[in-house]
Amino acid sequence: MSATQQKRVSIKSVVLAYVEQRKPAVIDGQELAALRLGVANSVGEGRRISQQYLLDVLAQTGVPIARSLGGLPADLRGRVHFRDPQAAASSLSDLQREFEEARRRGDRQRAEDCRSAVRQAKDRLRLVLRRSDLSPEKKEVKQELLRWFLVWLETPELFSQWLELRRSAMTER
Repeated sequence: MSATQQKRVSIKSVVLAYVEQRKPAVIDGQELAALRLGVANSVGEGRRISQQYLLDVLAQTGVPIARSLGGLPADLRGRVHFRDPQAAASSLSDLQREFEEARRRGDRQRAEDCRSAVRQAKDRLRLVLRRSDLSPEKKEVKQELLRWFLVWLETPELFSQWLELRRSAMTER
């Protein structure tokens, strides 16, 4: 079988095997560098290895990622949803309450973690919007949800009121 006929090794499979074999307690800069080297050696030269993709796959494994690399506390991972408007509204409102409570208590780290959770979901949503197989209807919905995420990040304390007005305006059309 020629090299072009051989199945390409996926980056994701290499990351999952790395985590299974090494069982890192936390992914910090040093661990990420070792993983990146292992992935490069396994998938071959010339393949682009995005650090963000590596971190996204690692986040799916549940291994803690250092905050310096954008890691979130376990209870905030996967809390922001965008599968549909109801899930997005619910998760953003939930995080808004948590954000406001953290600010009220003076817990800057927790408030920033809430913002990071929304920022990461926004980035994942942007990746979804780049897919060519997204139907025009789904793309329109996802673009609307992206607007919601951006408003939340700009003014989380006003998000609920803004969303209520936005939904009213959209139903009037």
